[in-house]
Amino acid sequence: MTTLNHTDTPRAHAQSRPVRAWPIALLAAPAFVAIWSGWVGLGELTGFGPVHPLPGIADGFSINTAITLPIGMETYASYALYVWLSGRIRSDRTRGFAKWSAIASLTLGAAGQVAYHLMESAGMTSAPALVTVLVACLPVVVLGMGAALAHMIASERHHPDTMRTPAADAPDPVTVTEPVHAVSVREDQPDPDPEPAPAPAPEAEAVALPDRWEALAHRVCAADPNGRRDPERVAAILRLRHEQQWTRAHIADHLGVSASTVTRTLAASAAHLTETETTK
Repeated sequence: MTTLNHTDTPRAHAQSRPVRAWPIALLAAPAFVAIWSGWVGLGELTGFGPVHPLPGIADGFSINTAITLPIGMETYASYALYVWLSGRIRSDRTRGFAKWSAIASLTLGAAGQVAYHLMESAGMTSAPALVTVLVACLPVVVLGMGAALAHMIASERHHPDTMRTPAADAPDPVTVTEPVHAVSVREDQPDPDPEPAPAPAPEAEAVALPDRWEALAHRVCAADPNGRRDPERVAAILRLRHEQQWTRAHIADHLGVSASTVTRTLAASAAHLTETETTK
């Protein structure tokens, strides 16, 4: 029998340098100028313009309401894309709403740019009635989508154990590789003088011992009066923190939980961990 030892390393950020996002600024700068000018121009064609929001208080203060279109529409589209693609949202309902509302926002934004440039090239000084109606509704639509997405995200934070499949009652299994495994490989080459090996006695067979972190996780979950902690997730957090020396933020990102959840789990297990070390 030949025994091979290998180490299963998790996806660690230290193994590969993260992709830099700063080149996006070079792409966003010219797009921002074009989109801003297009929305402001469309707003002016549809009746948006300078208003005095504080009459009788500050009569000289005015603001051009045309800037509300690019700020509201494009900001929401960017944030909805982040919620959809970041992987930090576990609820399928929230991610689905972010996905389709982001696509709708980008589609409306593209339609608005097209409408403005067509009217500008045609020399129009005011937009048709239908275009004016649609553009006037955009701030209300953006407000509604933004408020709905904010409520969904807040609801998920209040219920951190929300599953990806709402119909499932059991928590998602957390797949964490063991740090060291022993793999037995039987050599195909026969021995020169093979001798029959005696069958092992039943009491001599190896007995699988429970994982240290799993046993500690069950103790932590048993002490939780609310019973909200998942033993597998607690074991994963303890293993990554104490064996792999991962940071709390790295653990939270890897397991799809909040950093505060990781902090509370480590704090709850500290007393049990100290008791375990003392009884050794």
